[in-house]
Amino acid sequence: MFLRSSRMHRCIKMLSLLLVPSLALSSTAFAQVIPLGSPGQDTAGPYNNCSGTLTSRPTGVATDTLPKISPSGSVGWERWDLTLDQPGVLLSLRWIQGDPASHASKPSNGTFELSAAFDNGTIYETRVTGQKLAFSGSSPYSISIGQNTLTWDDSQAWYNTSLNLNGLTASIATESIMLDSFLPSAGGIAGQLTKDLFCDIPVTRGRSNIGSIQFPWGEEVQFVARSILSHMFATKPLQTLAVSFGILNLRSVGTQFTDSFVYENSRAPDASVNNAFYLGRAESRSTGFQPYTIYAGTNSDILSVSQINSTSTEAQLSGCSHTNFVPFTWNYTLPSPVLELTDSAGGITRFFAGTAVSTLEPFGTEPVQVESGTALGYTYQAAGTNAAGSLLTEEQS
Repeated sequence: MFLRSSRMHRCIKMLSLLLVPSLALSSTAFAQVIPLGSPGQDTAGPYNNCSGTLTSRPTGVATDTLPKISPSGSVGWERWDLTLDQPGVLLSLRWIQGDPASHASKPSNGTFELSAAFDNGTIYETRVTGQKLAFSGSSPYSISIGQNTLTWDDSQAWYNTSLNLNGLTASIATESIMLDSFLPSAGGIAGQLTKDLFCDIPVTRGRSNIGSIQFPWGEEVQFVARSILSHMFATKPLQTLAVSFGILNLRSVGTQFTDSFVYENSRAPDASVNNAFYLGRAESRSTGFQPYTIYAGTNSDILSVSQINSTSTEAQLSGCSHTNFVPFTWNYTLPSPVLELTDSAGGITRFFAGTAVSTLEPFGTEPVQVESGTALGYTYQAAGTNAAGSLLTEEQS
């Protein structure tokens, strides 16, 4: 257990944060609405091209969140990241098989770790390790390390968490507001973030507003959090597959709709860059707010990004007939990272949360201005690499 009381005060210049100009590649072919498919399968690209027709949860994809590396295997690593942010605290929960940074990773060595960054600058960390991950392969599905469990079922509507470690207890119910998970498809392979590094995001826009966490010193925090759940695995050390990567979730709330934009990017050791994106909307319809998917793609030129000044970035997704050809536009600025975690090879994960997000989005025939957007995400940077290579931040000396 670690308790620190110094917030990071690095001077950080925001570059095109997660969003960089798309590569000059031909657009990924968009299929019609199709199930996501299991990571590793060939794919023409996830679901639909701005059709707005994915109005029910795809069946058979809840198992994508189950372990892809055998807990009894001899090689590889796997990690599930549940990140929650609310006024007062940001929480990082990680279920880990093996050591993502080690060439000698053993999946049977499981670790659960929790990090909490409080608004007053205090950082609290605790973990249990040396325990093999257990899981349930039928609905309700679950993964557990010690007494720390993540549970979901075929509906993929709720992801429930129970924790009990080192004097800390918690119960968290996370509602997955959007209909589906998201997988990038670098190289035309479902789930591939860079070559041989796989990632999926089962919860693209989570609302963790049921439950509480009690810390060992007696403080109890009720949950009213924004959240995102990601799942990553590989058979090789992370730093040999990615110099950097980032995952960002931008959210906006209008009078008659809410939108969720997820962006993933990565830079491989050979300097190749991949960009993947997902856009879902929950819109007021006759039966109430109904979610559906608008866009999902990888390395597509429908996404354009420009840096407005040293701190602000504008990202835009092209419009289509479904949006009356009105594009989606986000203008955002991220603050300095709230939390930093360092792995066994010196790689750094930085967590960001902010509210400086404004959007101009289609609804009906006209764009709607929304000033109350939020951002939640994190970046990874391998040890010994230039910070600018993260495509997210550049440290100033």
